[in-house]
Amino acid sequence: MNKRRSTQGKRCLRCKIHKSLCFCDIIREVPTKTRVSIIMHHRERHLTSNTANLAQLVLPNCQISLRGFPNEPFSIDSLKLNAEESPIYLFPHEDAIELNAHFMEANKDKKFHLIVPDGTWSQAVKTYRREPGLAGIQCVKLPPGEPGRYKLRKSSDENRLSTYEAITRALHILENQEGLKTDMELVFDTMVERVVRGRTAFEN
Repeated sequence: MNKRRSTQGKRCLRCKIHKSLCFCDIIREVPTKTRVSIIMHHRERHLTSNTANLAQLVLPNCQISLRGFPNEPFSIDSLKLNAEESPIYLFPHEDAIELNAHFMEANKDKKFHLIVPDGTWSQAVKTYRREPGLAGIQCVKLPPGEPGRYKLRKSSDENRLSTYEAITRALHILENQEGLKTDMELVFDTMVERVVRGRTAFEN
């Protein structure tokens, strides 16, 4: 039997890794004014390497909508867009505006709804183009920064960030909240470390 499958019944239902490595005790909620919606490819839902699930645990103002089912098209209604929030789509398309001090000054009176695609890079690229209703939402991108610390999947581009890291950096700019980035990164680094340990111990 595949070792990953053999450990499924021994995984924590919340953080999704082996119970002996569970890190639920360090997960602390980080309240935000910005609402976060993650559009996740359904194949990602139960992967231990997925970081969107972690974002939903840490951010009380975060929801996940699934896409990619063959006979169940994604609905823009699942994002619950409303007139009180300005939706922005976090992905570096060619027309994306950089999230920076200038952006925040120009939009200082707005309440944002941050929408983020989740999946492989290929799946994320296709989301904005394929899903009806997203084309009219302004794309935004992160300013240049330090390389990500995600070690759970191989990437041809070291500058690519995991979904959780991208959300953390975006909220750091949008919220201007002291300690937010530090608190979110602590949970993320612990998750990565525990998953790597689990792979060594249980899945080789």
